[in-house]
Amino acid sequence: MRGRMKGYMKTGLMLVAIWLVAAALSLPAGLGAQAIRLRPGDRIELTVPQRSELDRRLVIDEAGRVSLPIIGEIMIGGMSVDEAENVLLRSMRDIYPSVQVISINLLGEESRRMIYVHGEVEVPGKYGFGQNPNVWEAIREAGGATSTAALETVRIIRAGGEGQRTFIVDLQAAIESGNFDDLPVLEPGDAVIVSESTAIHAGTGSVRVVGAVAAPGPYVLSGEKTLVDAILAAGGAAGNADLKKVNVIRTMPDGAQLTLTFDFRRYLETGDIRHNPLILPDDTVHVPPEASGLSVFRDPRFWLAAVTAYAAVYAILQ
Repeated sequence: MRGRMKGYMKTGLMLVAIWLVAAALSLPAGLGAQAIRLRPGDRIELTVPQRSELDRRLVIDEAGRVSLPIIGEIMIGGMSVDEAENVLLRSMRDIYPSVQVISINLLGEESRRMIYVHGEVEVPGKYGFGQNPNVWEAIREAGGATSTAALETVRIIRAGGEGQRTFIVDLQAAIESGNFDDLPVLEPGDAVIVSESTAIHAGTGSVRVVGAVAAPGPYVLSGEKTLVDAILAAGGAAGNADLKKVNVIRTMPDGAQLTLTFDFRRYLETGDIRHNPLILPDDTVHVPPEASGLSVFRDPRFWLAAVTAYAAVYAILQ
Protein backbone atom coordinates (compact mmCIF):
# COMPACT_ATOMS: atom_id res chain seq x y z
CA MET A 1 0.00 0.00 0.00
CA ARG A 2 2.79 2.41 0.98
CA GLY A 3 4.64 1.70 -2.28
CA ARG A 4 1.47 2.38 -4.28
CA MET A 5 1.03 5.75 -2.51
CA LYS A 6 4.64 6.72 -3.33
CA GLY A 7 3.93 5.85 -6.95
CA TYR A 8 0.87 8.10 -6.98
CA MET A 9 2.88 10.95 -5.44
CA LYS A 10 5.65 10.64 -8.03
CA THR A 11 3.12 10.65 -10.83
CA GLY A 12 1.40 13.70 -9.39
CA LEU A 13 4.67 15.61 -9.02
CA MET A 14 5.60 14.76 -12.60
CA LEU A 15 2.26 16.07 -13.88
CA VAL A 16 2.71 19.30 -11.92
CA ALA A 17 6.20 19.76 -13.39
CA ILE A 18 4.89 19.19 -16.92
CA TRP A 19 2.08 21.67 -16.32
CA LEU A 20 4.51 24.35 -15.08
CA VAL A 21 6.73 23.92 -18.14
CA ALA A 22 3.72 24.13 -20.43
CA ALA A 23 2.56 27.29 -18.65
CA ALA A 24 5.97 28.89 -19.12
CA LEU A 25 6.07 27.96 -22.81
CA SER A 26 2.60 29.39 -23.35
CA LEU A 27 3.64 32.92 -22.41
CA PRO A 28 3.12 35.44 -25.21
CA ALA A 29 5.90 35.54 -27.76
CA GLY A 30 7.37 38.59 -29.44
CA LEU A 31 8.23 40.53 -26.28
CA GLY A 32 11.93 39.77 -26.31
CA ALA A 33 14.32 42.64 -25.73
CA GLN A 34 15.17 44.60 -28.82
CA ALA A 35 18.41 46.54 -28.85
CA ILE A 36 18.01 50.30 -28.64
CA ARG A 37 20.02 51.68 -31.57
CA LEU A 38 21.99 54.87 -31.07
CA ARG A 39 21.28 57.59 -33.61
CA PRO A 40 22.49 61.10 -34.46
CA GLY A 41 21.40 63.64 -31.89
CA ASP A 42 21.26 61.14 -29.02
CA ARG A 43 22.93 62.39 -25.85
CA ILE A 44 24.90 59.89 -23.82
CA GLU A 45 26.84 59.89 -20.58
CA LEU A 46 30.14 58.02 -20.56
CA THR A 47 31.30 56.69 -17.17
CA VAL A 48 34.83 55.31 -16.65
CA PRO A 49 35.15 54.03 -13.04
CA GLN A 50 38.95 53.59 -13.23
CA ARG A 51 39.57 57.05 -14.71
CA SER A 52 36.90 59.47 -13.50
CA GLU A 53 38.56 62.35 -15.37
CA LEU A 54 37.40 60.67 -18.58
CA ASP A 55 33.72 60.82 -17.56
CA ARG A 56 31.80 63.11 -19.87
CA ARG A 57 28.58 63.77 -21.70
CA LEU A 58 28.60 63.38 -25.45
CA VAL A 59 26.29 64.08 -28.38
CA ILE A 60 26.32 61.78 -31.40
CA ASP A 61 26.91 63.94 -34.49
CA GLU A 62 25.12 63.69 -37.83
CA ALA A 63 27.65 61.12 -39.06
CA GLY A 64 27.02 58.90 -36.00
CA ARG A 65 30.32 59.70 -34.30
CA VAL A 66 31.44 60.94 -30.89
CA SER A 67 34.71 62.69 -30.20
CA LEU A 68 36.97 61.86 -27.26
CA PRO A 69 40.12 63.78 -26.28
CA ILE A 70 43.35 62.17 -27.55
CA ILE A 71 41.42 59.18 -28.90
CA GLY A 72 39.59 61.11 -31.61
CA GLU A 73 36.31 60.37 -33.38
CA ILE A 74 34.62 56.99 -32.94
CA MET A 75 31.65 55.70 -34.92
CA ILE A 76 28.84 54.38 -32.71
CA GLY A 77 25.72 55.42 -34.65
CA GLY A 78 23.42 52.50 -35.39
CA MET A 79 24.93 50.39 -32.61
CA SER A 80 23.19 49.10 -29.51
CA VAL A 81 24.31 50.50 -26.17
CA ASP A 82 26.24 47.30 -25.42
CA GLU A 83 27.95 47.34 -28.82
CA ALA A 84 28.92 50.98 -28.39
CA GLU A 85 30.34 50.24 -24.94
CA ASN A 86 32.55 47.50 -26.41
CA VAL A 87 33.78 49.73 -29.24
CA LEU A 88 34.58 52.64 -26.93
CA LEU A 89 36.25 50.34 -24.38
CA ARG A 90 38.58 48.87 -27.03
CA SER A 91 39.52 52.34 -28.28
CA MET A 92 40.13 53.68 -24.78
CA ARG A 93 42.28 50.74 -23.71
CA ASP A 94 44.68 51.47 -26.57
CA ILE A 95 45.48 54.75 -24.82
CA TYR A 96 44.53 53.95 -21.22
CA PRO A 97 45.40 50.28 -20.42
CA SER A 98 44.13 50.62 -16.85
CA VAL A 99 40.55 51.04 -18.07
CA GLN A 100 38.74 47.73 -17.54
CA VAL A 101 35.08 48.67 -17.84
CA ILE A 102 32.96 51.59 -19.00
CA SER A 103 29.25 52.29 -19.13
CA ILE A 104 27.04 54.36 -21.40
CA ASN A 105 23.72 55.79 -20.32
CA LEU A 106 21.21 57.51 -22.55
CA LEU A 107 20.19 60.97 -21.37
CA GLY A 108 17.00 62.96 -21.72
CA GLU A 109 13.99 61.46 -23.45
CA GLU A 110 16.08 58.66 -24.92
CA SER A 111 16.69 57.25 -21.43
CA ARG A 112 12.96 56.75 -20.96
CA ARG A 113 12.99 53.99 -23.58
CA MET A 114 14.90 51.73 -21.23
CA ILE A 115 13.74 49.39 -18.46
CA TYR A 116 16.23 48.68 -15.68
CA VAL A 117 16.46 45.35 -13.85
CA HIS A 118 18.55 45.26 -10.67
CA GLY A 119 19.28 42.95 -7.76
CA GLU A 120 19.05 39.16 -7.68
CA VAL A 121 18.91 38.43 -11.41
CA GLU A 122 21.55 36.71 -13.51
CA VAL A 123 22.35 39.69 -15.75
CA PRO A 124 21.40 43.02 -14.12
CA GLY A 125 21.28 45.93 -16.52
CA LYS A 126 19.17 48.04 -18.82
CA TYR A 127 16.94 46.56 -21.51
CA GLY A 128 14.84 47.87 -24.37
CA PHE A 129 11.63 46.18 -25.53
CA GLY A 130 9.60 46.38 -28.69
CA GLN A 131 6.45 46.67 -26.57
CA ASN A 132 5.94 47.11 -22.87
CA PRO A 133 6.67 43.84 -20.98
CA ASN A 134 5.29 42.73 -17.66
CA VAL A 135 7.57 42.30 -14.65
CA TRP A 136 8.10 38.55 -15.26
CA GLU A 137 9.17 39.11 -18.87
CA ALA A 138 11.66 41.80 -17.80
CA ILE A 139 13.21 39.51 -15.19
CA ARG A 140 13.31 36.62 -17.65
CA GLU A 141 15.11 38.86 -20.16
CA ALA A 142 17.72 39.61 -17.47
CA GLY A 143 18.54 35.89 -17.32
CA GLY A 144 15.96 35.05 -14.69
CA ALA A 145 16.10 35.31 -10.92
CA THR A 146 18.94 33.85 -8.86
CA SER A 147 18.41 31.06 -6.34
CA THR A 148 18.48 33.57 -3.48
CA ALA A 149 15.87 35.94 -4.94
CA ALA A 150 12.88 36.97 -2.83
CA LEU A 151 10.24 36.82 -5.56
CA GLU A 152 7.44 37.53 -3.10
CA THR A 153 8.53 41.17 -2.87
CA VAL A 154 9.67 42.30 -6.29
CA ARG A 155 9.73 46.09 -6.31
CA ILE A 156 8.87 48.32 -9.26
CA ILE A 157 10.03 51.94 -9.07
CA ARG A 158 8.32 54.35 -11.44
CA ALA A 159 9.87 57.80 -11.64
CA GLY A 160 7.12 59.32 -13.77
CA GLY A 161 4.65 62.00 -12.81
CA GLU A 162 4.99 63.75 -9.47
CA GLY A 163 7.59 62.03 -7.34
CA GLN A 164 8.71 58.44 -7.36
CA ARG A 165 6.06 55.71 -7.11
CA THR A 166 6.80 52.23 -5.81
CA PHE A 167 4.86 49.00 -6.32
CA ILE A 168 5.38 45.62 -4.66
CA VAL A 169 4.59 42.53 -6.75
CA ASP A 170 4.27 38.95 -5.49
CA LEU A 171 5.86 37.24 -8.49
CA GLN A 172 6.21 33.96 -6.58
CA ALA A 173 2.42 33.61 -6.35
CA ALA A 174 2.09 34.17 -10.10
CA ILE A 175 4.74 31.52 -10.84
CA GLU A 176 3.12 28.98 -8.53
CA SER A 177 -0.34 29.56 -10.01
CA GLY A 178 0.87 29.82 -13.61
CA ASN A 179 -1.26 32.96 -14.04
CA PHE A 180 0.87 35.83 -15.37
CA ASP A 181 -2.05 37.82 -16.79
CA ASP A 182 -2.50 40.02 -13.73
CA LEU A 183 1.14 41.07 -13.45
CA PRO A 184 1.65 44.82 -13.92
CA VAL A 185 2.86 46.02 -17.30
CA LEU A 186 6.06 48.05 -17.12
CA GLU A 187 6.59 51.47 -18.63
CA PRO A 188 9.81 52.81 -20.21
CA GLY A 189 12.04 54.18 -17.47
CA ASP A 190 10.76 51.75 -14.81
CA ALA A 191 13.24 50.02 -12.52
CA VAL A 192 12.57 46.43 -11.43
CA ILE A 193 14.42 45.46 -8.26
CA VAL A 194 14.61 41.86 -7.06
CA SER A 195 15.77 41.64 -3.45
CA GLU A 196 17.64 38.81 -1.76
CA SER A 197 16.05 36.50 0.80
CA THR A 198 18.08 37.80 3.73
CA ALA A 199 17.60 37.06 7.40
CA ILE A 200 18.09 39.76 10.00
CA HIS A 201 21.26 39.23 12.01
CA ALA A 202 22.74 41.24 14.88
CA GLY A 203 26.20 39.67 15.04
CA THR A 204 29.55 41.08 13.94
CA GLY A 205 30.09 41.43 10.22
CA SER A 206 26.51 42.49 9.60
CA VAL A 207 25.49 45.64 7.74
CA ARG A 208 23.20 48.03 9.58
CA VAL A 209 20.54 49.64 7.40
CA VAL A 210 18.80 52.52 9.13
CA GLY A 211 16.55 55.45 8.32
CA ALA A 212 13.76 55.58 5.76
CA VAL A 213 13.59 51.88 4.85
CA ALA A 214 10.79 49.34 5.32
CA ALA A 215 12.59 47.21 7.94
CA PRO A 216 15.62 48.90 9.55
CA GLY A 217 18.10 46.57 11.19
CA PRO A 218 21.37 44.64 10.84
CA TYR A 219 21.63 42.19 7.94
CA VAL A 220 24.22 39.71 6.70
CA LEU A 221 25.04 40.21 3.02
CA SER A 222 26.88 37.23 1.56
CA GLY A 223 29.53 37.71 -1.12
CA GLU A 224 30.24 40.99 -2.88
CA LYS A 225 27.15 43.08 -2.29
CA THR A 226 26.42 46.66 -3.17
CA LEU A 227 24.28 49.49 -1.87
CA VAL A 228 21.20 48.27 -3.74
CA ASP A 229 21.51 44.87 -2.04
CA ALA A 230 21.71 46.46 1.42
CA ILE A 231 18.63 48.63 0.86
CA LEU A 232 16.69 45.71 -0.59
CA ALA A 233 17.64 43.49 2.35
CA ALA A 234 15.84 46.02 4.56
CA GLY A 235 12.71 45.76 2.45
CA GLY A 236 13.49 48.68 0.16
CA ALA A 237 13.27 52.41 0.63
CA ALA A 238 10.27 53.95 2.36
CA GLY A 239 7.96 56.30 0.49
CA ASN A 240 9.54 59.37 2.11
CA ALA A 241 13.16 58.33 1.46
CA ASP A 242 15.59 60.89 0.07
CA LEU A 243 17.48 58.59 -2.30
CA LYS A 244 19.67 61.42 -3.56
CA LYS A 245 21.60 61.55 -0.28
CA VAL A 246 22.17 57.98 0.93
CA ASN A 247 25.07 57.75 3.38
CA VAL A 248 27.47 54.84 3.86
CA ILE A 249 29.28 55.11 7.19
CA ARG A 250 32.45 53.03 7.40
CA THR A 251 34.90 52.46 10.26
CA MET A 252 38.47 52.75 9.02
CA PRO A 253 41.38 50.60 10.33
CA ASP A 254 42.56 53.49 12.55
CA GLY A 255 39.10 53.74 14.12
CA ALA A 256 38.07 56.90 12.27
CA GLN A 257 34.55 57.17 10.82
CA LEU A 258 34.29 57.79 7.07
CA THR A 259 30.95 58.96 5.68
CA LEU A 260 30.34 58.66 1.94
CA THR A 261 27.24 60.10 0.26
CA PHE A 262 25.72 58.64 -2.90
CA ASP A 263 22.91 59.66 -5.23
CA PHE A 264 21.14 56.31 -5.21
CA ARG A 265 18.24 57.65 -7.28
CA ARG A 266 20.72 58.44 -10.03
CA TYR A 267 21.82 54.81 -10.01
CA LEU A 268 18.24 53.58 -10.25
CA GLU A 269 17.37 55.94 -13.09
CA THR A 270 20.59 55.77 -15.15
CA GLY A 271 22.52 52.72 -13.93
CA ASP A 272 25.48 54.92 -12.89
CA ILE A 273 27.57 52.41 -10.95
CA ARG A 274 29.46 55.16 -9.12
CA HIS A 275 26.38 55.58 -6.95
CA ASN A 276 26.01 51.86 -6.16
CA PRO A 277 29.21 51.14 -4.21
CA LEU A 278 30.35 47.89 -2.65
CA ILE A 279 29.18 47.50 0.93
CA LEU A 280 31.59 46.03 3.46
CA PRO A 281 30.84 44.07 6.66
CA ASP A 282 30.12 46.39 9.62
CA ASP A 283 29.16 49.30 7.32
CA THR A 284 26.11 51.38 8.23
CA VAL A 285 23.77 52.47 5.44
CA HIS A 286 21.65 55.49 6.31
CA VAL A 287 18.70 56.38 4.04
CA PRO A 288 17.52 59.82 5.18
CA PRO A 289 13.89 60.94 4.95
CA GLU A 290 13.03 63.78 2.62
CA ALA A 291 13.18 67.16 4.27
CA SER A 292 9.68 68.58 4.25
CA GLY A 293 8.05 71.41 6.12
CA LEU A 294 4.90 69.30 6.30
CA SER A 295 6.64 66.42 8.05
CA VAL A 296 6.28 68.11 11.43
CA PHE A 297 2.49 67.90 11.13
CA ARG A 298 2.74 64.09 10.84
CA ASP A 299 4.57 63.87 14.17
CA PRO A 300 2.19 63.03 17.09
CA ARG A 301 4.47 65.03 19.40
CA PHE A 302 3.59 68.18 17.48
CA TRP A 303 -0.12 67.68 18.06
CA LEU A 304 0.40 66.79 21.72
CA ALA A 305 2.35 70.01 22.23
CA ALA A 306 -0.26 72.00 20.30
CA VAL A 307 -3.15 70.64 22.40
CA THR A 308 -1.22 71.29 25.62
CA ALA A 309 -0.45 74.87 24.58
CA TYR A 310 -4.06 75.48 23.58
CA ALA A 311 -5.31 74.18 26.93
CA ALA A 312 -2.89 76.46 28.78
CA VAL A 313 -3.93 79.55 26.80
CA TYR A 314 -7.63 78.69 27.23
CA ALA A 315 -7.17 78.36 30.99
CA ILE A 316 -5.49 81.80 31.18
CA LEU A 317 -8.22 83.50 29.18
CA GLN A 318 -11.01 82.11 31.38
